[in-house]
Formats: sequence, C-alpha cells, structure tokens
Amino acid sequence: MIKKIQPLADYMVEKAREYGAGCEKVFVAVSGGIDSATVAAILVRAFGKENVIGLYRDIRSDPKHFADALLLEKALGFKLVRLDLNDEYDSILAKIKTEFDRLGLPWSDEGTKEAFETGRMGAYESYKSRAMTPIAGFVSKMIDNGRGRIFGTGNGEEDGLLRYFDKYGDGAVDNNLLAGLNKAEVRCLARYLGVPERLVTKKPSADLQGNGDRQNDEDSLIAWASKLGYDVKISYGAPDGSEEGNVAWAMKEDIKNGIVTGVRSGKFGCSELTELYGRERAELILFLREVERSTRHKASPPVGTKREELLAVGLVD
Repeated sequence: MIKKIQPLADYMVEKAREYGAGCEKVFVAVSGGIDSATVAAILVRAFGKENVIGLYRDIRSDPKHFADALLLEKALGFKLVRLDLNDEYDSILAKIKTEFDRLGLPWSDEGTKEAFETGRMGAYESYKSRAMTPIAGFVSKMIDNGRGRIFGTGNGEEDGLLRYFDKYGDGAVDNNLLAGLNKAEVRCLARYLGVPERLVTKKPSADLQGNGDRQNDEDSLIAWASKLGYDVKISYGAPDGSEEGNVAWAMKEDIKNGIVTGVRSGKFGCSELTELYGRERAELILFLREVERSTRHKASPPVGTKREELLAVGLVD
C-alpha cells in the first residue's frame, strides 16, 4: 500500500509534466472509471484545469458512466469533449455486414448468445475500444497545435501483469502514469486528489458489451480463468481502497520473487506453488502465467521477418 500519499501525488504530478514536456494542453480519455479519473486529477494539478482536455465517447455505453464523467468534469474543472458515436458505429457495422453477407462470411449480431459462444463478441468489444484511437490522436494534436500527448490510464495489475487492454485501442497511448500502482493504491490516490467518492468506490468495468454491470472487470477475469480451467476468484480489493486484492499480491510477489514473469516462473509447478502459497494462490499464479504468455505480444513491437533473417537463409542479398 501507499506509504506517503502527498509525496506520491507530488511525484505523479512531476512525472506527468515530464511525460508532457513540450505540450501546453494534454489529453486523456475519460471513461467514468477510477483509473482515468485519477489521471485526469493528476493532469489538472500538473498543467492546470484549463489545459486538460478529456473525451468521453458513447458507443452502447451505460449512461451511468457518462454521468460519472460529467461529475468528474464538474469536480475537477477540466474541459470534457462529449461524443455520441452510436450512429457512426451502426452505419459502419451495417456496411461490414453487407460485405460479409455478399462473401458468405460468418456473422453474429452483437449481444446475441451466438456472439458470446463463438467468441465474435470480442470483435464488437475491440471495435469500440479501437474506435477511440484515431479520435484521440486527432483531438490530442488539435488542442495543442499539432503536438499532442495521449495520457494512458492503465494501472499496474491490468496493464503490467494481465495486459487487460486492447493494444491498438485503450493501449494506444504515449505514456502510462499509473503503471506502478495497483487498483487499491489508485483508489487511495484518487480520493486524496479530490476525485468524487462515487467514482472511487464504483465497480471497474470496460463497458464494451452494452449490458451495464453485467460486464465488470473482476467477473470478466474470473470467467477468463474458468475458461482456461482455473478455479480462482479475481479481486481488486476493497472498493474503498482499504484492502488490496489478490492480483496486487501476485504483482508484488512477482517483483520480489519472479514467480509469474521472472526467474522462477518456469521452475515451480502446481505442487511446489501449493506448498509455498496454498492452493488458491497457486492457481492464481498459474492462471497469471498463462495470461502473461498469451498477452506478451501486447508489450512488444509487432513481430516481423528481419532482413538479417532473410540474408541468413539466402533468400535476399
């Protein structure tokens, strides 16, 4: 947990100024959730409320998240661009479906049982996340005379360990202020920075399925674990930030002992982990190892065939 809240807040403000060096105005996508709210609060302290531009986009979004984004705007005083993109979303989907029908390609309508069972619901989720990428790039540069800086909003658990983001959607950012903090610590920092309590304690959700609280981060991760054959309960800790969750524990244990991604990640199997940590934590570690391997591409440049490789096998000169 956080040892000294004021020095941490001051440190984050200085890092924000460092990451935004050369910019007069800075940009952050505001979802109505705790992570983006905390980044917005840091930026207001770092650059002044008149120089922080947030953007909320509605694509099948739960109205409560928009209400929370408005509440944050009022509390912190930054400027919030509000975009309803539902018509554009529907129009593009209709054009794609027409082409799929013409070519005989498989299609599942959004939110249907078939879409979830086939995995095609992920296409809709990715579309919604990636729809922000060109808009964020445009707005960030327009507000700052062609310079622009997009501040990321991922915390250490989600972006650092689970990589629970879309690489070319919410992951398409210029920096990540919260990368070293877990969710409980973000909540504590948010409260100190004046983020409304309603946002501090709300249940985290990517809000990409258009079904309200039925999609939330913890339940989505539990379902992911179950699909992979692990019986684990994923927790970000107490809603008020007073208690860390088990993913935060795993993140810290990995930093100390390399149990998920480090030197010991390939040395201890289920029985050894169970002896060390107990069955529940052992299953959590095994799940996180599998997730880390499957999402590693998000933390690296796209793979490609290098010139040196082609030279070595005699295919080019």
